[in-house]
Amino acid sequence: LEDLMRRKGVDEAWDALEKMQKQGEFTDRFTISRMLMRTLSDGRRLWDPAKIHRSVALVDRFLQQQPEEADEVLFNALLDTHCRMKDIGGLESTFRLMRKLKIEPSHVTLGILVKAYGQACDIKSVLRLWDEMVEQRTQANAVTYGCMINACVRCGQTEKAVDIFNEMKSLGKHCNTILYTTLIKGYGNEKDLRSALALFHEMREENVPYNTIAYNSIIDVCIKCSDMQSAEDVFREMLSPSSTVQPDLITYS
Repeated sequence: LEDLMRRKGVDEAWDALEKMQKQGEFTDRFTISRMLMRTLSDGRRLWDPAKIHRSVALVDRFLQQQPEEADEVLFNALLDTHCRMKDIGGLESTFRLMRKLKIEPSHVTLGILVKAYGQACDIKSVLRLWDEMVEQRTQANAVTYGCMINACVRCGQTEKAVDIFNEMKSLGKHCNTILYTTLIKGYGNEKDLRSALALFHEMREENVPYNTIAYNSIIDVCIKCSDMQSAEDVFREMLSPSSTVQPDLITYS
């Protein structure tokens, strides 16, 4: 299957897997995981719902026929697929099966779940999972924390996002441009310019690199709060000779 995927593409590999399953032939979880991740990667360029649904159905059949082959990596790939499909029902069904097969979820699993529920603005499920999966939280890296902070911001829970960010600071895991930018956007939603500017200036103090998105985010907060002077000050900072960040079309917009 892997050779076929390399030579002719992942669609041919799914065709071959379907024939194998009908004939009762088995394969391994590593190949299935790579096929599913390749399908998701291809979907970033051109999202084809029919292809995605078909691949999920074939992975589900694989889990039915060879449950002993399932592992955390395969389940995470399947959960991530449901997340990108915005299919909460499929996500929950897959997570239940993961637990039924006694496969231990990881911090990656936690990140995928809170991201999915955050997209659905289901803050109760986001907070429930964060509280329940204590062990996975202790393993969490900046990506997992980022998923949680982003979910809280999307659901209008900026205060909770700040609490989680402060928890990261206490663990020394907060020096990440994306995390700061997400929280700045959260303050923008609350129209709290003072806190947004303080966080933006803290980035320099903490040696967190600025990028165009960070600058655009703080300028957007200034505009939302009707503070054109602060917006122009930040813009001039971008244009200064010492700046390594250049404005883009979004900045001018």
